Amino acid sequence: MKDLKMSLEKVASDLMKMANKAEEIAAKFDTQAKVLPKRAAAKAPRKQAAQPTAADTVFGVIKRYKKGANMATIKQKAGYDNKKIHNLVYKLKKQDKIKSQIKGIYVKA
Repeated sequence: MKDLKMSLEKVASDLMKMANKAEEIAAKFDTQAKVLPKRAAAKAPRKQAAQPTAADTVFGVIKRYKKGANMATIKQKAGYDNKKIHNLVYKLKKQDKIKSQIKGIYVKA
């Protein structure tokens, strides 16, 4: 009976030691868990700014010129072919962002 009691006391003391050790390990993980997200956020890649659309590019060229921009100027500054510029000018006219001052000259509306 004494052996059983001593064995139970030994098991109980070992369990208490293991519980204390588990609490220490949990405390270490908690402190590391608070530090790790900051490091991860610092190493996260930065999002790049969205590239402007072709319509935005053509509109930007047109609005730079107070007297208006012709097709040659838009083609030179934007770097698009004639068909694409015609389509973009048509789209911008429908959106009422630009208007034709005279034939072939476009200004900001």
